[in-house]
Amino acid sequence: MKDALEKELEALDRRIAQAPSTELYLHRGRLLWRMQRHAAAMADYERAAAGEGEAAREAAVALQLACDVMDFFNKDLYNP
Repeated sequence: MKDALEKELEALDRRIAQAPSTELYLHRGRLLWRMQRHAAAMADYERAAAGEGEAAREAAVALQLACDVMDFFNKDLYNP
C-alpha cells in the first residue's frame, strides 16, 4: 500500500494535469522536498516562481532557500 505522501503526490499530479497553477506547483514542490526529491522540487519551485501573485513570491523564496541548502559545503565533513 502506498503511503500518504505518495497518494498526495498522485492527486497533485492529476490536478496539475487538469489545470496547472502557480499554487499547485508550489504545493507539489513542497511535497517533493519533504519526500527528498530535491531536483524535482526545485523544478516545481522554478515553474511556480515564473507565475504571478503571492504563491510566485513564496516559490521564489523557496527556490532560493533550496539553492542555498544544495550549495552548502561543510569542509569539516570531508576532512577526518
